Amino acid sequence: MPRGSSKATIIDIAKHANVSFKTVSRVLNDYPSVGAELRERVLRAMAELDYRPNSAARSLPGSRGYAISFIISTESMVQSEDADWYLSPFCADLQFGAFKACQEAGYRFVLQTVDIESPTLANDIQRKFAQDGIDGVVLTPPTVDSAALLDALEKCGLPYVRIAPGTQLDRAAAIGINEYGGAYAMTEHLLSLGHRRIGFIAGPEHHIAARERLTGYSEALARIDGACAPMIAPGDFTFLAGMAGAQALLGRKQPPTAIFAANDDMAAGALAAAHQLGFQVPGQLSIAGFDDSTTARLAWPPLTTIRQPIAAMTGAAIRYLIAAAGAGTESPPTDRTEIPFTLVSRSSAGPCP
Repeated sequence: MPRGSSKATIIDIAKHANVSFKTVSRVLNDYPSVGAELRERVLRAMAELDYRPNSAARSLPGSRGYAISFIISTESMVQSEDADWYLSPFCADLQFGAFKACQEAGYRFVLQTVDIESPTLANDIQRKFAQDGIDGVVLTPPTVDSAALLDALEKCGLPYVRIAPGTQLDRAAAIGINEYGGAYAMTEHLLSLGHRRIGFIAGPEHHIAARERLTGYSEALARIDGACAPMIAPGDFTFLAGMAGAQALLGRKQPPTAIFAANDDMAAGALAAAHQLGFQVPGQLSIAGFDDSTTARLAWPPLTTIRQPIAAMTGAAIRYLIAAAGAGTESPPTDRTEIPFTLVSRSSAGPCP
């Protein structure tokens, strides 16, 4: 970037100073934790590139808004029996992760709801997002796989990045974990504890990640040469579905000695059902989940689960969008970033009785 360019961004400053964009943001926001040498290096790079932040210019028509939007739809929320709306802890964790990453980068975080079934979706997005000065969009399940929403964003020329997509993986930048591998690893973990009757509470059939987790579970069991028959209960990622699934599995003539739920909310529901039915966890029954959401840490006993690295996933998504906005491209690179998962062993799972 030549000296005096008016298009210098914090990404340019970071590259020029050989520091992270977070360091540049912290210098711009006068964080006291930045060392004197780093601060001097960033300030020198800003001077050499003639970078002058102008917060007032951000609100001018046609200028960048330095804002990232996180889109949710009503599908992302589950309606309970008392007609209130409930946002899953996993979705809430993703939102907080994106908010924190935006804050560290000096960007505004804007939460937007859209009706992905609206026939005027593209116009709705263009009007709403232009008003807020949105530079890029983060998509998460289930909106991440809405073809109508992807078409609308592309029609509006808005860069977007997808977290945990299940379809059209080469359409735009994608960030996620190996869903199949995580479920396979958890099932292997339960097998290593001696369990051979392992029940599984599945997620929604239309959800790609849920299908990958079911396949990982099934194929891990299959490697035991027919000694382990799948025991599957349907679910929909909700607490109540976890309770119902566990009740069905534990009501069998030969109930499972372990239950693996396709997400933590259902695993928490399985824990509640086990307590109601008098099963000691983990003495008589082991229970495991997937996601390592807040639910997993607050449940009793705390859940053994597969950790999705929320901070790493949302941080990577925000960096994609900042880079795309700074380069003036219409969309981030069309590749996939796979971030390693972690199996977290807690006290809800133990040796087979």
